[in-house]
Amino acid sequence: MDIASIINQVSEERAKDALQYFLEQYTSPAFGALPKNEVELIVLNVLEKLGATGSEPEVYELVSKLRITRSKARNLIYDRELRKSSESDLDDKVKILLKKPLIQKNGELYTLEVENPLVSDHLRSKVQKLGYVSDGSFSPSIIKLGLEAISALIESYLTDNERAQIKNVLVQAGAPDASFRGVLKSTFKKIASKVASESGEALMDKASEFFGPIVDAGIEQITEKVGELFDNEEQNG
Repeated sequence: MDIASIINQVSEERAKDALQYFLEQYTSPAFGALPKNEVELIVLNVLEKLGATGSEPEVYELVSKLRITRSKARNLIYDRELRKSSESDLDDKVKILLKKPLIQKNGELYTLEVENPLVSDHLRSKVQKLGYVSDGSFSPSIIKLGLEAISALIESYLTDNERAQIKNVLVQAGAPDASFRGVLKSTFKKIASKVASESGEALMDKASEFFGPIVDAGIEQITEKVGELFDNEEQNG
């Protein structure tokens, strides 16, 4: 990381703001009283203020720019996120991930790439509380959910009114008139068959065209997208 180049490119006002932030944080509660990991977090925030890193850096960005291990980068991101994100913030980030799953095994398995380790823990906790398991054995940044688990997770983020409206739209489009969870599962399997490649996987950008409106409870967008999924024949859930 070329610190001199970074400093030369920022405005004087931005540089002063970063310096003020650093000095205020480092001298509180007293000069030199903070433990090493807290000082590292302060410096990371300074780098963000100077534009040297992103506001929500991914693991590789910190590995490459700071020349640290992946483990160290994940710990920095985790500790930083823990201090600035509320449960509502974490829920919002989980919902963003739910809009773009990689669909596998004909719609029976959904893979989410979660770079933020605290968001990953939050997502796993939500799934566990709903009575399901998540598979993260392949990689710490990859979470795999079954059809039941992802349906339950998305359902948990919707209000009763949103569930009723979404179910009505999906049933009118041709989904089986079952429980809301049953309607979601049937819809997700239809999405999988619609956008799956020859390998049986569905690209995230294609899947997101359908998942996004459902997660956001965008009734107009759902109506527009799901009409093409179902035919008029009776479906089995």
